[in-house]
Amino acid sequence: MKDEIYASALQHVVGLGNASLGNLFTYYESAKEAWHHVLHHNVEPSLGCKYELFDEIRRPINESFLLQLEEDLERYHMEVITWESPYYPKSLLEIYNSPRVLYGRGDIEVLQHTDRSLAMVGARKCSTYGVQVARHFGRALSNLGIIVVSGGAMGIDRASHEGALQGQTPTIAVMGCGLNVTYPRTNRNLFLEILEKDGLLLSEYGPHMQAKSHHFPSRNRIISGMTRGTIVVEAKASSGSLITADMAINEGRDVFTIPGNVLTHTCDGNHWLIQQGATVLTDPEQVLREYGWQKVAKYSNMDSNKVNIVNEEEQSVLKAMNPGGNTTIEELVHSTQLPLSNLHTLLLQLELKQMITHTPQGYVLHT
Repeated sequence: MKDEIYASALQHVVGLGNASLGNLFTYYESAKEAWHHVLHHNVEPSLGCKYELFDEIRRPINESFLLQLEEDLERYHMEVITWESPYYPKSLLEIYNSPRVLYGRGDIEVLQHTDRSLAMVGARKCSTYGVQVARHFGRALSNLGIIVVSGGAMGIDRASHEGALQGQTPTIAVMGCGLNVTYPRTNRNLFLEILEKDGLLLSEYGPHMQAKSHHFPSRNRIISGMTRGTIVVEAKASSGSLITADMAINEGRDVFTIPGNVLTHTCDGNHWLIQQGATVLTDPEQVLREYGWQKVAKYSNMDSNKVNIVNEEEQSVLKAMNPGGNTTIEELVHSTQLPLSNLHTLLLQLELKQMITHTPQGYVLHT
């Protein structure tokens, strides 16, 4: 079993925060060794680790949990990224309480280019102007070879990702839940498109972890910490986006803001940031001059018109589906005789190729 799986299991233990995990990973030679000491309650006392062998939803932490975790990570195509991984964003190592374990779903290679990334944040309940601006800047930055990082939420987050998807550079959505959990559910197709276009879903939460209110401030520190700067697109005076901007400032990152309509209150937060010294952004190419970047299309090999090639196993799944309605996972297991873990992988690939759609009742074949 890979050492990263043990690191992931330890991250689930109630009481072991990032500081405790750091102490364990430093003191013991491997996450596997640390796991066995934690499991048998014989951790070096000087490390000061206090914990319970349960996870956040009170599942017992034991060898069975470890095996199930390994299976879930494989089933849901989640890569474990630790501090030691070459894919861990270097700038994220610099922030306070940086996550010791991250999870990625999609093309984790994009994490090696976050030195050329910008966060885009703003209100969930935003104006039409805010949506238009977010899409415009998202698309323009992507075409300049800049990775757009946002939170995968409704409103400005969604519009920023949508704009970036129209450009040439993959986008990263940092989630406040496990990567096999779709939150918000209305963004399901957005997340699939991010994956299809070589982007990445990123989280510090393991499989099955539901979105909770206290997860989002933690998520925001990742968004601001892994990027060169944060663009506040549209924020009211009480918007949580101002907290993200404050995190960026505290970590030595740049804050940009886009001016809005002074006759409404939807951009009061933007105008307050301007008064505090944030850089006013009116042209996407302005960031090239700010950082001395050249206009490049790092990912220009992406082809939105690529032909979908279906392999033999995927074809067997398509043939087993009801042409006029929903097909359940149980029906597909029975018809194809494929192992459940393999079937989940094939179904995800077919979704990414836009050949099927996942519904609460099962899977629907596109005709």
